[in-house]
Amino acid sequence: MVVKEKSMYHYHRLGLYDDIWQVGNEIIVDDNFNSYCGSIVDKFTTGVKCKNGIFSLERIIDEYLEKIGLENVDLETITNLLKDSHIIITNANMYSRELMLEQYRKEHNPKLPSRLHSIWLADKESLNFWEGQLNGRRKLKLYRVSVTGNLFKSSDSFIPDDELTAKEMYESSFNYWNPTFKEEDLCKAEYLFQGKVKVLEKIDK
Repeated sequence: MVVKEKSMYHYHRLGLYDDIWQVGNEIIVDDNFNSYCGSIVDKFTTGVKCKNGIFSLERIIDEYLEKIGLENVDLETITNLLKDSHIIITNANMYSRELMLEQYRKEHNPKLPSRLHSIWLADKESLNFWEGQLNGRRKLKLYRVSVTGNLFKSSDSFIPDDELTAKEMYESSFNYWNPTFKEEDLCKAEYLFQGKVKVLEKIDK
């Protein structure tokens, strides 16, 4: 839906667009704007930084399994491999999910804002849920904003599960782009927006 000077909220992840998230700034969000999800899709790799360069995780594990032998690998190396594996699997799940959500949107709801090129917003009723969801992963700053442009409402309830196949994620994307809300979905509401964002205030919580 098209909105004008509608008051909304945004949890800003520190480290992404820090320079523009200043009170009084106006931010133009269009197809050239890369969201957090968009940056994950663009930068996704199975590569891991090593002393001698960047190698695929598969190649590194093969090296340990076939040539060195796990019994000869120290605990610190195994711990680091597990941490790298967790990051790659997390990003791979997001990569697949976001590609399927975007493919479905392009084919069936092309006028809606893209998750890859929009800004994420919340309403007052969903702030507590999103603070709990996001704050454990990265430090956040909460801003109240005024938005004028194209606003789409869905819910975290409708995000495809990570355990699904790519085909199942695509099919499940229908629920995200064509939401039918129950009361329990509204407290997890999320909004995608393209247009003009005015940063009104930073809210200390």
